[in-house]
Amino acid sequence: MFKTFVLALCAVLAVAHVSAQHPLSNLPPPGLVTTGSFFPEHPTKQFVAGKEVKCVLGIHNEASEAYNITAILGSLNSPADFRLYVQNFTENVFHSDLPAGAETSVEYTFMPDPRLEPRDFVVALTVVYHDNKGSYFSNTFFNSTVEIVAEKKLVDWELIQLFVMLGGLAAGALYLAFTFAEPYLGAIGIKSKRRSRKVDTSTPDDADEWVKGSHYDNLKKRKAASKRA
Repeated sequence: MFKTFVLALCAVLAVAHVSAQHPLSNLPPPGLVTTGSFFPEHPTKQFVAGKEVKCVLGIHNEASEAYNITAILGSLNSPADFRLYVQNFTENVFHSDLPAGAETSVEYTFMPDPRLEPRDFVVALTVVYHDNKGSYFSNTFFNSTVEIVAEKKLVDWELIQLFVMLGGLAAGALYLAFTFAEPYLGAIGIKSKRRSRKVDTSTPDDADEWVKGSHYDNLKKRKAASKRA
């Protein structure tokens, strides 16, 4: 009984492991095609986070039998470890016939997650196709480093808010400094006024004191004596 339970548990874990595998980690072999691709709106491979990216795939069938282009899928991977999938892009299904010796172009659109931080990533895009016998093939037509950038804004409100906040903090600091120093500045001003006052210690001039013994004093005395006579 216990052995049966263990076997059943192993089977469940095996199925869960297979279902958890990323589709790009278990791709069918390549077929007899040549591919080329370009990004018409992003020739420098700078993709804006949260904005759609269009990729044009050109594919040429070099086999002696027809192929059917089934789907295109892709992923965003870590540049440090390609096995680390950061984002899986939506799978586009086509079911477009490609006769032997023919060539065609298809457009694949994906969108980097808007939450991605601006930095380098690896983008891998793969086309999947099959022949008339039901055998599937795949070719990874783009596997290169790209740069995820932030969307340019005409007005950076976050930067403006930062400046306003810093200005408010500076004004508050100046106000607190002035409030703290105001009593000391007032005391210094009062002391300065007190020091600038002049104390007048002089007494009223005695008009007769400074003329004693002079000619004017003698003349004054004679006049006084004549009046008394």
